[in-house]
Parts: sequence; C-alpha cells; structure tokens
Amino acid sequence: MTTTNERAMGLFEHIIELRQRLFYAVGAVLIATIVASVFVDTIVGWLVAPLQGSSVIVLSPTEAPIVYFKVALAAGFGVSLPVILYQLYSFAAPGLYQNERSVVLTFLPAALVFFVLGAAFTLQVLMPISLPVLMGFLGEVVEPTYSLESYLSFVTTLVVWMGLIFETPLAVYVIARLGLLTPKQLSGGRRVVWFLAVIFAAVITPTTDPVTLLLVTGPFILLYELGLLLAHLGSRQRSRAQRDSQSSA
Repeated sequence: MTTTNERAMGLFEHIIELRQRLFYAVGAVLIATIVASVFVDTIVGWLVAPLQGSSVIVLSPTEAPIVYFKVALAAGFGVSLPVILYQLYSFAAPGLYQNERSVVLTFLPAALVFFVLGAAFTLQVLMPISLPVLMGFLGEVVEPTYSLESYLSFVTTLVVWMGLIFETPLAVYVIARLGLLTPKQLSGGRRVVWFLAVIFAAVITPTTDPVTLLLVTGPFILLYELGLLLAHLGSRQRSRAQRDSQSSA
C-alpha cells in the first residue's frame, strides 16, 4: 500500500524534474537568443529584402533597439523550439502508454516540420510575390516608406498564420485517426472547407489584394486535399488497432 510520504515524495520528485526541464528549456532559449543576436542585422536585412529597396524607417529612438531584441528573441525561440518540445515530452512521457508515446513522437516532429514549411513558403514565395503588388497601389502618387516595427509585425503575422495553415494535413489525419469524422465525411465537406478557406484567408491576411488572398487560399486547399489522403491512412490505422484490441481481448 502506498503511504502518504511515498506519494508526497513522488510529487516532490516530479516538481524537481519539472524545474530541471524548465531550466534546460529556458537555458536553451537564452543561449540561442544570445547566438541569434549576432545575426540580427543579417536576419532583418533578409526580411526586408522583398521590399526591393524601398525605405524602411524607425519612428522613435527606441524602435530600433526594441526590434533588435524582438528579432533576437524570436530567432532564439525558433532555434531552441526542438529542445523545448523534447523537454516537454520527456516530462510527460512516464505518464503515457507506449502507443501514446509513439503518436507523440511522430506528431511533434511532423508538426514542427510542417510549421517550418509554412514559414519558408511565406518568406520565399508569398512575400516576394505579394509585396510588389501591394507596393504598386497608388505607385504614381505615393512613395512606399515603411516603419520597421510595423513591417516586421506584418511579416510575423503572415509567418505564424501560414505555419498554422500548413498543419492542416496533420489536423485532418488526427480527426480521422480518432474517429471523429470518416474520410468520406471529410471529403463530402470539401466545398464548405474551400469556401471557409477563402473567408479565413481574407480575415488573416492584413491586405486586400487578390494575389495575397490566392497565395494563402491555394496552399490551404492543397494541404486539405493532402490531409484527405492522410485521413484514409489514419482510418485504416484506427480499424487495425481496434481489430488487434478485440483479438487480444
């Protein structure tokens, strides 16, 4: 029989382990941020490159330092994210079943990869194509000049949302794997999803031009179709797991 002291000791050990995991995660972020701070000028130069030489200004004495530390912290967090996810998994793993561990070990890296692909698509395709279109509006009347902080906020918004949109195949797979919807039901709602994709793209994009809207909506639709293929895989895996469970019982 487990005593109160044993239970308290178990809880205390969990608290110690949680503190150690947080220490490792925070330490990884700090180290990555310090390293990233050396490359902030290069990172900002790369991010403003799609502006094709248009002026980027700061509107207050503190804007440039604030942007500097925000970029360093964001880059440091992004680089250290695999370490953070590993620490979270290591803390939670003892409380998971073996099959749950397998799902987590498969899902987390895949989610990270898809998010990175979404960010890369934004920076390498979406921004270089949409920015010249945006800058062309009233081009004969105004000269495009942007606040550095506002511009980077615009870029960050697109990167985050596109990273989340690129998680669509995994979300569809999980829905089918858990049996919440069948692949047939997911396919039947294709038209509704396409319509909602257009509405969603219009909401999240801070622009109104059709080029940006198409560049956001198109990948979402393609990713949903990829998710439908993965949904069939998830459904088969669910059926196989149920058969194995019934046979072992």
